[in-house]
Amino acid sequence: MVTGSSLKRGLLKVLGIAMAPIAALVLVGAQPASAATVAAQACTGQVQQNVCVTITSLGFGFYEVRLGIDFRIGLAGAQQIINAPGEPFSGALFGADSSPEFLLGVPVTSVGASEESGLSADFVTTVPRLWLDEDLNDRDEVFGKIRLLDSRFNVMRTFDTPQIQQFF
Repeated sequence: MVTGSSLKRGLLKVLGIAMAPIAALVLVGAQPASAATVAAQACTGQVQQNVCVTITSLGFGFYEVRLGIDFRIGLAGAQQIINAPGEPFSGALFGADSSPEFLLGVPVTSVGASEESGLSADFVTTVPRLWLDEDLNDRDEVFGKIRLLDSRFNVMRTFDTPQIQQFF
């Protein structure tokens, strides 16, 4: 004879079996994300301009691409460029094989001027790993390119970061 309590236990078992995969997915998704780790960083280290590229693994197949520049031209010159109409900077990441191959644009996130650094800019974007994989099944060579419209002299200046070589 089936009693109310045995029927409840049976239903709970069926629900438990059916819900186990969902609970497992929830628990896996609820795990704290691993701390971001710098996959690679390269800077020119030059006195007049220091240009860097940093690629950080965010986990789950995503990377943060960060470009940065300190163009040491003095505070007044830097402020003049910032005050000019339009966006003075653009940034991009390139593959570095026989000829540079455009991989992705990296948007400007901040521009500033100071006595110490001159004209500074940061660029940041998040991309899936495959966007960085410019050599399928081989070592990838990537570098950043920052362009500056120098409104003081109406010239376009281009700054390249050193290459990062890594498997993405």
